[in-house]
Amino acid sequence: MPDAVRRAVLPVLLMAALAVVAWGVLAGPAASVDRAYELEQRLRCPTCQSVSIADSPSETAAAMRQEVEQQVAAGRTDEQVFDYFRARYGDWVVLEPPASGVTLLLWLLPAAGGGIALIVLTTLPRRHVPALPEEERERVRREIDRLRPVVEEEDEP
Repeated sequence: MPDAVRRAVLPVLLMAALAVVAWGVLAGPAASVDRAYELEQRLRCPTCQSVSIADSPSETAAAMRQEVEQQVAAGRTDEQVFDYFRARYGDWVVLEPPASGVTLLLWLLPAAGGGIALIVLTTLPRRHVPALPEEERERVRREIDRLRPVVEEEDEP
């Protein structure tokens, strides 16, 4: 493949791959076996703060899990359930920040960094190693010919 074509096609393919991965991460799984458990995985425990309410043993998390199950049974959407908990605990209760406002920067920063790195890598000039002059090549050939019998003798048992 000619170098000019490779430089043009490679960034496009890499960006397409990044877009597919980002879409897969943001879209998530299409079907849920246990919707209440999925929602519990995405809500932070106010007591533990470093784990979801699904993984927390605290009484507060148990009460929140029960509330999630009641909300799901009542037919509330995911966003309505999150809004319910945001109203009581604030935005920090959601483990995945929404992709809007200031948090949009958090979602876009890795993609922007990858794009910048890709641009830098594709625009860097390639180092060209000059070919050896003919007299140097001839000198290397003579040295190889001179050392070949010595190496062959060492290889024999």
